Amino acid sequence: MTRSPSRKKHPPKAADLASPRYGPAARLHELRVLLDRPDGLSLYEITAHFEVAPRTALRYLQALERAGEPLDEESRGKKKLWRIQPTARRQAITLSTSQMLAFFLSRRVFDFLAGTGLKEDLDDVFRKLEATLKRRDGASARNLDRKLFDVNEAPHLYEERADDVNEILTALIREERLEVTHQGVSGGNRTFLLEPYTLLVYKKGLYVAGRSLAHDQVRTFALDGFRAVRWLRHTPFTYPADYRPEQLVEGAFGLIRGPSTHVRLRFASSVAPYLQRRLWHPSQVFRAVGGGLEMTLDVRGTTELVTWILGFGNKVEVLEPAQLRAELAATLAQAAAVYAPA
Repeated sequence: MTRSPSRKKHPPKAADLASPRYGPAARLHELRVLLDRPDGLSLYEITAHFEVAPRTALRYLQALERAGEPLDEESRGKKKLWRIQPTARRQAITLSTSQMLAFFLSRRVFDFLAGTGLKEDLDDVFRKLEATLKRRDGASARNLDRKLFDVNEAPHLYEERADDVNEILTALIREERLEVTHQGVSGGNRTFLLEPYTLLVYKKGLYVAGRSLAHDQVRTFALDGFRAVRWLRHTPFTYPADYRPEQLVEGAFGLIRGPSTHVRLRFASSVAPYLQRRLWHPSQVFRAVGGGLEMTLDVRGTTELVTWILGFGNKVEVLEPAQLRAELAATLAQAAAVYAPA
């Protein structure tokens, strides 16, 4: 069954109001902690703890086993108990106060994922970190929520895509295939199988890179373009040993790649300090020229470069190549026509 990105919001159930919401990973983590005890837990005790039906509690146990956790089952009279095998018990990770602070202060970077299970899981981790910090060093834990603020420039909205994000993450971690329906630039939809290799974060948006069986090549797709996403259980694929995510964007001015192009730009001196303080592209070279600054680049694709250049208005001029100069001139002429007197 496929899912549509537009879903009706149903009112919360009483059980949901009485208990905290859990992201998928946080729920399984808590169940693992509960089962990591010598006596184990019965199905009834699991249902009571999470306030769910026995069938749902059984699905939690099955999900934990699918995630690779070795569970022991033991019958005591009419009661069946589950627990983590003793040999699988783990040691806790110990972090220094400075390490916890560094991790906690990074939380704002993920605010654009609000409404997804991934964000809920991250928030749960950060709550535990904050509680530990308060116990260890109350002064360090003061005002943490305000000590780093990430200004999200037009972040993508994923509150209606929570199920899709969870399906992608599960398939990605388990190295199993997805069935996706994707809307192309022409507007038509196409359903195909995708082997997910990487979840990319770019300009506060999520992208999935992987091998499309329909295209028989590795491609990158924006989550916004998926009309439906379904994790195909028990359909593993072989994750390529020579694959590197860096290959997806090598040479590109951003995420969209294209033909190799040598670009030469001249900027006004007023924006020169701003330009020279940043790494816009690995190939960039600056040279002072009369009245300004010259910048050369060797990029693979100019789609995103054009948008960047337009942002400088009359402070920049494209010198090379001629085709790019003509493209910018036409775009600026069309923009000027919009504001021409009637």
